Amino acid sequence: MNHFRLRRLAHLFLRLTAYSLLLTFLVACTPETPRLLTLTAQVEATPTLTPAPVILKVETPTPLPGSQGEEIRGETFNTLTVWVNETSPAHAAALRTMATEFADLHQIQVQFQMIMPERLPDLVASAVLSDTLPDLLLHPIEYTVGWADNGILDRAAAAELITQLGPETFDAAALDLVRSQAGYTALPAYGWKQIILYRADRYSERGLAPPDSFANMLTAAAAFYDPPNLQSGLVVPTESNLVTTQQVFEMFAAANGCELVDEKEEIFLLERACLEAMEFYRSLINQYSPSDVQTDISALTAYLNGHTSFIISSPAVLPVIGGLDPSRPPVCEECADLDYLARNSGVLTSVRGQGPLAQAGSLSELTYLGITPKANRDAAALFVSYWFNEGYLDWLAVNPEQKVPLRLGTSANPTEFIEAWYSLPLAPGGPTLRELYGDEVAAALAQDVAHSTRWGFPQGKGWLITRIYQTKLFSILLQEMLSGYFNPTVAINEGYKRVIALIPNYAYTIELEPTPTSTPIRR
Repeated sequence: MNHFRLRRLAHLFLRLTAYSLLLTFLVACTPETPRLLTLTAQVEATPTLTPAPVILKVETPTPLPGSQGEEIRGETFNTLTVWVNETSPAHAAALRTMATEFADLHQIQVQFQMIMPERLPDLVASAVLSDTLPDLLLHPIEYTVGWADNGILDRAAAAELITQLGPETFDAAALDLVRSQAGYTALPAYGWKQIILYRADRYSERGLAPPDSFANMLTAAAAFYDPPNLQSGLVVPTESNLVTTQQVFEMFAAANGCELVDEKEEIFLLERACLEAMEFYRSLINQYSPSDVQTDISALTAYLNGHTSFIISSPAVLPVIGGLDPSRPPVCEECADLDYLARNSGVLTSVRGQGPLAQAGSLSELTYLGITPKANRDAAALFVSYWFNEGYLDWLAVNPEQKVPLRLGTSANPTEFIEAWYSLPLAPGGPTLRELYGDEVAAALAQDVAHSTRWGFPQGKGWLITRIYQTKLFSILLQEMLSGYFNPTVAINEGYKRVIALIPNYAYTIELEPTPTSTPIRR
């Protein structure tokens, strides 16, 4: 271990010691609130060193005599910085290739900075304060509108580039989600649908219906729950630091007809549909999930081991379930063949609630490419044109199960990219999604990826979703409820108070009774 890493570990140890001493003092002097206890648990957990962002540079080719780079609006501009919310070696390799090709085309160097997704909001906030924003930002939809409202993304630049590429070449719903009177906030890049993955063989053996509704989920979870034999009914992420914790609940809430907000900014969490969704969420997880905090990784591990019969996840698990990742092979009792789980799993993209407003609730995560005010527009335009044309399929080919294209094609070939996506292998030299899971699953994941029942965006309140996800409001709240601090009624009331606190001069406040057992006051 080198001296730098030793110093870093020593520094981390001293910081954790200081935090622990501070928390000890606070706990001794302050009642144990849920948020304080959550913070205490996070500090006391085994620290995981977060690597610094990975920076990829490619030197520009030797310029022609008298040239120092591409001439743009009378100035020499030969460097672009692009932040990317991916960190895998395969993504790094693709970015190096793209940087080299772009430099060859335009004599402009691209510096890609690969950032762990959970660190992206904090690093953007720091960059704003230090005036070190990149030229372009690849980021999830949760932050798009809020960042544009805060001047981090340039709406005019995005609108100009969408016009140049052709609005008709993009998924119309993906454009609409980030459209406002001030214009588009960013360019739709790609997306995925959250899935319910279940053991179809086990369901068939017991004569159980697929977990496509609240009732069917509860029935199946109860049937499979068998702790003495290491069987849980389900596993979903519940960790308060994960955005996926909120995304699972958001899917359930939408399925039960629970809307977060309307066009007037009135918050609807106190409606009966939201309380019923919260009650279902707690009942399902507290009764039939493992008792400790779960993550996306623990859910996948349980499924690979055969210790659970359904999980809720992104499609990132599909190649692993298919035995295409040598580092994480399926090891269930029946998994002598690595593709056994793929052949015997069902994949759903929506679930129906149980109340009078029940509908098919779904959740999609969309990624956008945004231009910051720092960027030279002409240089950014060259890169965006390259990204969405020459480099597009090369990028989509890395983990294609998570990258359904939102630019469907070109003006000359309107379906070029979406058709090519179906033929992309899930691993180098491996099968496609169609070949491993069938045409029906591939089509379900690719079609209408931008039409999910997301909170806030259809009502034009993406800025509020940015604030909710930056604070991890619901992820924290849900973990507090699952840990026993709140019952569902109090959790809904608490969620309502925390959400309206994010809205300046909120005009529709409903006074809540101060008793822990109170029911929401209906309008």
